[in-house]
Amino acid sequence: MFPMTRSLLLLALAALAACTTGGPREFPNGGFDGDIAFDAGPPDAPDVGPVVCAEGSTLGMACASDVQCTDNCYCNGAERCGEEGVCVAGTAIACDDGIECTVDMCDEETSRCVQMADDSACQDDDACNGLEVCDLALGCRPTSPLYCNDEDSCTVDSCDSEMGCVFEPRDLDGDGFTDGRCGGDDCDDDPRFGTMIYPGAPENCTNRRDDNCDGFRDFNDPTCLPMNGTCDTAQVLPGPGTYSGSARSLSSDVTLSCKPSGADAFFRFTLEDTMDVRITVGGASGTAVAMRRADQCEDGPDLGCNDFSPPSLLRRSVPAGDYVIVVKQSSGSPFDLTLMFEPPTEIPAVDVCGAGTVDVSAGGTFEGMYTEVEDDYRLSCNGTSRRDAVYTFTIDAPKDVLLRANSTAPSFNTTYLALATDCDDASSALQCRGSSGTSEVSVRDLPAGTYWILIENSHASAGTWVLDVNIMDPAPRSPGDTCTTAIDITEGMGTATWTDTALDVGASCGTTFSPRDVIFSFTLDETRDVELTTTSPSSHWTALHTECGLPASERRCRNGFTSITQSFRSLEAGTYFVIVHSSSSSGNATARITTSPPTPIPPNDRCGGAIMIPTDRPYISTDTLVDFEDDYNSTCGRTDPDAFYVLTLTERTGVTATVEPADGRTHSHHLSLHGDCTGPQLACHTGRPATLDTVLEAGTYYLVVETTSTTLSDFDIRVFTYPP
Repeated sequence: MFPMTRSLLLLALAALAACTTGGPREFPNGGFDGDIAFDAGPPDAPDVGPVVCAEGSTLGMACASDVQCTDNCYCNGAERCGEEGVCVAGTAIACDDGIECTVDMCDEETSRCVQMADDSACQDDDACNGLEVCDLALGCRPTSPLYCNDEDSCTVDSCDSEMGCVFEPRDLDGDGFTDGRCGGDDCDDDPRFGTMIYPGAPENCTNRRDDNCDGFRDFNDPTCLPMNGTCDTAQVLPGPGTYSGSARSLSSDVTLSCKPSGADAFFRFTLEDTMDVRITVGGASGTAVAMRRADQCEDGPDLGCNDFSPPSLLRRSVPAGDYVIVVKQSSGSPFDLTLMFEPPTEIPAVDVCGAGTVDVSAGGTFEGMYTEVEDDYRLSCNGTSRRDAVYTFTIDAPKDVLLRANSTAPSFNTTYLALATDCDDASSALQCRGSSGTSEVSVRDLPAGTYWILIENSHASAGTWVLDVNIMDPAPRSPGDTCTTAIDITEGMGTATWTDTALDVGASCGTTFSPRDVIFSFTLDETRDVELTTTSPSSHWTALHTECGLPASERRCRNGFTSITQSFRSLEAGTYFVIVHSSSSSGNATARITTSPPTPIPPNDRCGGAIMIPTDRPYISTDTLVDFEDDYNSTCGRTDPDAFYVLTLTERTGVTATVEPADGRTHSHHLSLHGDCTGPQLACHTGRPATLDTVLEAGTYYLVVETTSTTLSDFDIRVFTYPP
C-alpha cells in the first residue's frame, strides 16, 4: 500500500540501535529493564561490574537454569535453559504497531519499541492532490492539493500529475500561437472564432476578419481580389448584415444615374416580404451605391442612387423579389456594405419626388420635421449627405418665384434650398443657396413647367423646417435683365444699364455679394472660333452658358476689371448666353463677339483626349495650358484652365508626379488626382513645383494640371512609377 524503500530505512535504524557485541553497556543501579530480572543472578550475587549485551553469546552453552543463559540483551527476548541442558534463544520483542507507514524497531538503548513515520510510504504518485503524510496514530493522510494560480491572465494554469503546477502562455483557441495581447503573434485568440486565425493562415476575403494576422482584413489584404464584377457573378447576400467588398481590378459594366463611370461590384439579395431596405457603404471615397431589380441589373433603372460620402439609400415598402446592389468606385478601395431590412413604412409626401409629392403651386407656408424624411437627393450647394425634404409646383406661364426656408437645430447650422427641374440630377438646379439664417431663392420669368424644391440642413440632428412659397405674375423686364430679355449680340455689340437689372443667374466665379447680372445671347449657325469681349465700369465676372439660367451648363467663367476678352475654340452651332455679373449699380455693361473659322481643340484640353502616361518608363514632357479651357473645378484649382492625363495601373504601384513652369516663371500650378474625369478628388497639391507622391491600387486614374488664367504658359511635367 505504501511503496517505499523500507529496507534501507530499517537498516539505518537497526544500525543506530544495534547491540554492540562485547562492548561495555551500563544500566542504572547495575540492573536491567524488561528481562533483566530474569537474566540476573541471585540477589546476593556479587557485583561483577558493567553488564554487557552480547547477543547470542550464551546460545548452546551447558546450563542448569535460565539465569545462566542470559546474554544481557533486551530486544531478542529472554534466553532459557532448554530440555537438553543447553541455552536456547528466547522470543524477540514484537514492535509492530499495525500502521503500515511507520517503521517499527526495538531500541536496545532504551529497552523500548520505537515507531518512526515514513511519509514516502504514503505517496500516490499524483502531484496535483498534494503530498501525503504518515500519522503515527492514523496512518497515511492527505494534505491540501496544489493551488495552481499565478494570478497572471496571460497564462493558462493547470496541474500535471508528474510535474505539478504548469503555467503555459495563453493560447485559448489552441491553434499553437500565443495571444497577441500577451506578447504573442496571434491576432485573434477567441476560442469561438480564432482557431483558423493565426500568422500564415490563408486569408478569407469575406469573413470580416484578419485571418493571417498581417494587419489587413478582407479586401484590404493584397491577396484578396473581388470576383463579383458583373450582374451574373453578383455576390449573394444571405440577408441583413455587414459585408466586405472592393472594386479593385474590376471594370465598369453599368452606368448609374448618380455616377456614370468607375469600377462596379455587384451584390444580390432576396426579399421574402415587402420591407424597407436601407443600404450604406462605408470606408471608401469616390463611391456610389445604387439599387436595382435583379432582372434589370444591366440597364436599370435605378430604384435609388447616392454618391454622397458615405453613400446610403433607404427604399421604403420595397415589394418581395430579387434585387441587386451596385457599388461603383473611382479608386477601387475596400469598403464595408451594410444591408438592413425593416418593417415597411409609408413614404411621406415630402420625402421623395413623385406623383404624391406635396404640391405648393398655390403658394403658402409649409412645415415639417427632418426625422420624418430620409436622405434621397444631392444638392449642388451642399457637399454633405443629409436628410432632405421635397415639394413640387407647376406653372403654365412664366412666373416670378420667391422661396424662403429656415430650420431649427441644436447648434450652428446651415439651411440649403434648391430649385431644380430634376430631383435626381443635382446639376439641374436653377439655383441652390445656403444660409445660417433664412435661405432665399429668387427666379424671375421662370418658364412654364414643373419644378421641384429641395431642402436640407447641415446639422445631422436638425429639427424642423419652414418653407415659404410665393409664385407671382412677372413684372416687365428691362433689356438684358433676365433670360427672357437677353440682348442678342450675334450681329454686333449689346449694351445694358446696371440700374435696370437684378441678380437672376450669376457666374460661378463671381460672388453672391454682387447683386446684379446682365444677360446677352448669340447664335452660331456652324462651328466657329469666338472672341468675346465684355466691359463694365468696375470689376466683373463673365460666364458663358449653353442654357440660360442653368448653372450646370456653364462652359467657362473669367473675371477682370473693366474689360475681359476670351477666346473659345470650335464652339458648336447653337445659341449661347453671356452672363455678366457685377456689383456695379450704375453705368453700362457691354458685350460683343467676333467669329472666325474653327481651330482644333488641343486633345488633352478635354478628358476624352487625356494623354496616356506610360508605366514602363518615366513620362517627361513640356506641355502647355495656353488657350486651354476650364473643364473641371478642383478643390485647389477651382475654375482654372486644365489639362488631362490618364494613368492605368495593373497592380499596386507607387506614383510620383511634379509640375512646374517651363519658362522660368515663378507662378504655381495645381496638380490633382482623380478616379475618373468628373469624379471626386483623391488628392490635390499646389506649389512650384506641385508634387504628388502616393501609392495607388490597380485601376485607372486621371491627373489634372491647372493654373490661373493670368499665368497660362508652358509647363514641365514628370511622372514616375515605382514598386511600392
